[in-house]
Amino acid sequence: MGDEFQESNPKTGCRLPAIIGITLVLMFVTITVLLVMLVRNPELTQLIRDIMIIALAIEGLFIGIAIILAIFQITKFIRLLQDEIKPILEQANETLSTVRSTAGMVNENLTGPIMKIAGTLSGTMRFLKMIWPNRS
Repeated sequence: MGDEFQESNPKTGCRLPAIIGITLVLMFVTITVLLVMLVRNPELTQLIRDIMIIALAIEGLFIGIAIILAIFQITKFIRLLQDEIKPILEQANETLSTVRSTAGMVNENLTGPIMKIAGTLSGTMRFLKMIWPNRS
């Protein structure tokens, strides 16, 4: 029972902050080296700038296409709700009203008279027990 809840190794808890620290230092060094290279070489800077502009334009094109496709899918979903789901809900509502009216009719025509008969019989039995107390 005690084997299920083992404590974690204390050395594994120290690895995550160390890995994060090393990663941040490497990223800082890489960015610094790239900035120094870009400042010393303006032609490379212009080339990277042009490539980034083209990449952002292509990304914007893909995002626009994705938005158009999302709008198309939303339109199809709304049409589905209007054309298929709404009639199903209306039919379910109609069925529910039919069930309610049937339950009301059963209550009026079957349960009500049976309850009246049961009440009358119960009253009659009490009356008879009052008149003849020794009879079971």
